[in-house]
Amino acid sequence: MDAKQFLPMGYNLLFTMGRHRWVLRTTDRQKAQQLAKELNLSPTVASLLVARGYTDAQSAYKFIHPSLSDLADSRLLPDLEPIVRRLACAVENKEPILVYGDYDVDGVSSTALWVTTFRRLKVPAEPFVPHREREGYDLNAESALRGARRIGAKLVLTCDCGIRAHQAVQELQAHGIEVLITDHHEPADTLPSASAIVNPKRSDSRYPFRDLCGAGVSYRVAEALLTELKISLNGFQRRMLELVALGTVADVMPLVGENRVLVKYGLDYLQQSKWVGLNALKAVSGVGKRPLNTRDIGFGLAPRLNAVGRLEDAVSALQLLLSDDSEVARALAQQLDQHNQERRALQEEAFQEAIAQVEAEGLTRHRALVVHSEGWHHGIVGLVASKLVNRYHRPAFATTIDPVGGVARGSIRSIPAYDLKPLLAQMKPLCIKCGGHELAGGFSVDLERFETLRQTILEHANTTLTDEDLVPTLEVDMEVRGSEVNTRLLTELTLLEPFGVGNENPLFMCREVEILGSHTSRDGKHLFLKLRPEGSVVLEGVIWGGGDYPIEPSTQLNLLFRPEIDTFNGHGLIRWVIEDFEE
Repeated sequence: MDAKQFLPMGYNLLFTMGRHRWVLRTTDRQKAQQLAKELNLSPTVASLLVARGYTDAQSAYKFIHPSLSDLADSRLLPDLEPIVRRLACAVENKEPILVYGDYDVDGVSSTALWVTTFRRLKVPAEPFVPHREREGYDLNAESALRGARRIGAKLVLTCDCGIRAHQAVQELQAHGIEVLITDHHEPADTLPSASAIVNPKRSDSRYPFRDLCGAGVSYRVAEALLTELKISLNGFQRRMLELVALGTVADVMPLVGENRVLVKYGLDYLQQSKWVGLNALKAVSGVGKRPLNTRDIGFGLAPRLNAVGRLEDAVSALQLLLSDDSEVARALAQQLDQHNQERRALQEEAFQEAIAQVEAEGLTRHRALVVHSEGWHHGIVGLVASKLVNRYHRPAFATTIDPVGGVARGSIRSIPAYDLKPLLAQMKPLCIKCGGHELAGGFSVDLERFETLRQTILEHANTTLTDEDLVPTLEVDMEVRGSEVNTRLLTELTLLEPFGVGNENPLFMCREVEILGSHTSRDGKHLFLKLRPEGSVVLEGVIWGGGDYPIEPSTQLNLLFRPEIDTFNGHGLIRWVIEDFEE
């Protein structure tokens, strides 16, 4: 089988090894030279921009200098006018509104955005975020009705949920409750009977950017509402873009197009946050002493906001975002940090048990992994599945068994070569609930049907995937000489931030790099190297998690790496973070 047939368009095969398949982006050198000249960029960064599709000065300039003026007209969103008209009426009449969100970071951020906006407009709005176990995902009619009656509301506004809640919307309407939906998830073939449904993924949407997160959709609608009310957007943008950045990064949305604009501004504002709760969260997360980046959200802030919703109730995460009291916020942030430590411990214990199950039962003979246990908390099985995918590079189905309730509930994570949608269609007749998209999903199934479901999964994966698909691919941006990796390059690479899905931190290749020496970290987990590329000075390198790699001095390696400024010891030297190597 020819490995080249698996390459993304615009790439050339470099190496196929036991660890990874390397593929190199192609670029138009003539266009890169012209771009370097017109924008005063180094040839390296100009080539990188062209390889990523920014082939002319105008598109490249807009990419490296994102502006809020680049956002599309919000009136192109479906049902924008009716939802703004209805909310403006609610503002004028000071109607109570129940804001119904979701228990993840995107949902909690969206809820905080709307509640803060309404309260500043003197509207008696109250939030509701569901409990993962009691209400589950999406709009729950019983809970929404109870919350609306508690505050005397006849209007429910959803954020980051509702697009598939047909029955719940009908039940609420039957009790005289009007429903407005803002969401970003994929709609079904039909839409709920809500008064307005704003979702850029609707088939009739004219909005040019489909990939806003829930907080992004809420931001655009709230922005349009304030414009309708003739209220200045300056203060609103300054505060709310921080929440949009949180939701966008935490939901792993592609950081291109409008998401790039929103996250760029949100990170800048988050550096000097106006949110008391976010400042307390930054303090316990250990971020904020330098310019913030997406890793600070993805690995610092978001896990702490998510952890409490995974293990208990997301209400405390919402309370933190809404808090104006620094002492209360500090206590809540510490509570979330404690929950995150508990989540990490549960996750690691379950992950190690899953690895033992894979190895003991020889599950890698299949092209998908189905693991299960009675002891796993339902809130962490998605994380376990993700870690299994990273370790074994094949779809993973992590399932928690409830023998008392007679139900198995699982989360699915996949690889780029395996679109889950056809499999999910086969799973649905067997399941109580089943849903998802190309790379992630979830399900619940009666225990008596679990073995049948497992066989269905394995048969589908074994016949659909190939051995080539199970070799992970590293997409290399370009090949460089060691001398090209200098401070100018590092400075210009910051123009490409924020990095994330769809706009990854650039990965470079350098051939025949001499290894002068190496040592491991004190705990033996990481490997630190002395490198000398041809024609370059001696550099520092690191392989995170590479403490067991047997790299001998005086060997020459082809390296894949991401350059960075090492600020840990205050020296500010260039360091190569090595992702893979080949002799």
